[in-house]
Amino acid sequence: MNLPSLNLDALRDVPLGQKVALLGLILVGIGVGFYYYVVEPKEIVIESVRTEVAKLDAEIQTLDIKAKHLQELIAASKQLEIDLAKKRERLPPAEEAVMLLKQLGDVAIRLGLDIKLWKPSDPQLDQKTQLFVTMPTEVEVAGSYHTVASFFDRLAKLPRIINVPTVKMGEPKVDQGRVVTKTTFKLEAYAAAPDSKTPSPAPAQKK
Repeated sequence: MNLPSLNLDALRDVPLGQKVALLGLILVGIGVGFYYYVVEPKEIVIESVRTEVAKLDAEIQTLDIKAKHLQELIAASKQLEIDLAKKRERLPPAEEAVMLLKQLGDVAIRLGLDIKLWKPSDPQLDQKTQLFVTMPTEVEVAGSYHTVASFFDRLAKLPRIINVPTVKMGEPKVDQGRVVTKTTFKLEAYAAAPDSKTPSPAPAQKK
């Protein structure tokens, strides 16, 4: 197949201005064609890549945040386990807590307090953790303010957990030449959750 030959002689007679205009049109046509067939498709691909990269960056940042939170949660969980282990060390078996409450009654008597009421209630299992029981005892004693304060000081120094959520002191009265105050309060001992019901502590007896 023979290609048609380009007759350059015909261009010689074309005025210079038209030649420049024709050259400009040819260059514009080449530029337009290059843009639509080469540049524009590549720009679409590049924009698509940029969008994908931005999406991946956002996912990476989200994963980084989640990873940091996960590490914080793991650290917090380990700290809670440590704290729980320390608290468990202070939680005696239920039988030991019963004896502790009885010993506290003996301490009150030795200090000179007159026990008017020693009323233990059934152990109450902590519903939130299921790990320990609260052993409440309603107490009423009579004695000097100094003696009551000494008793509470003994409670504060115990290695086991003993809570006194309520304290009510009556008006001081003179009894047999000494000032006596009636004090009512609640003792709460804590023990490890037992497998079976724990017997209630008996009130201390004055010898």
